[in-house]
Amino acid sequence: MHIGWDMAAYMGIRALRELEVVSHNLANASTTGFKRELLSVWCLRLPGEAEMPPPAYVDVLSRDYSQGPLQVTENETDLALEGPGFFKVETPEGIRYTRNGSFRLNEARQLVTREGYPVLGKNGPVTLDSLDGKFSVDDYYAAGPQAGEELEPPNTRVLQGMLEESNLNPVEEAINLILIQRKFESYLKVLDTFATADRQVVEEIGQA
Repeated sequence: MHIGWDMAAYMGIRALRELEVVSHNLANASTTGFKRELLSVWCLRLPGEAEMPPPAYVDVLSRDYSQGPLQVTENETDLALEGPGFFKVETPEGIRYTRNGSFRLNEARQLVTREGYPVLGKNGPVTLDSLDGKFSVDDYYAAGPQAGEELEPPNTRVLQGMLEESNLNPVEEAINLILIQRKFESYLKVLDTFATADRQVVEEIGQA
């Protein structure tokens, strides 16, 4: 009965975490450049031991960085990345990376995010000549999120007048949400069954 309690409790907690992840994904279905979150289970074992201990399972939160659909906006300051990589942005908290290419020009004709954070190129903030009217963008490179140094994405293009949409499928995520809710309710019923059985055992012992 103790093993059943532990397993049901773990699966119930995991279903709750899955529910939070899918709800977060759905809330960002229309967020430009959003990459959906994934919750995976890793099995941990220590190799080389004479007697293998029971494996430990760890929930790992990651992101799906696959390409999202591209939407034509015809806005010259809207940029979309086709391929791996990120736009590099200077924020008050330091350098950050984003796939959201919904940019604008500030008074100094620097390319900035909607929050006003400068977009960085190879030589610092991207600044346009004050005499320029229209402008165009060729290849643009950014550092990878896990790299200690900036790396050049080998096959990435910057597309002007376009934005990358979220890469999640709203219908698929909605179905996952329903399934997870049902699974969570099932584990609650299992825990309630265990609790009822425990109460009956206690009552029987008390009457003996």
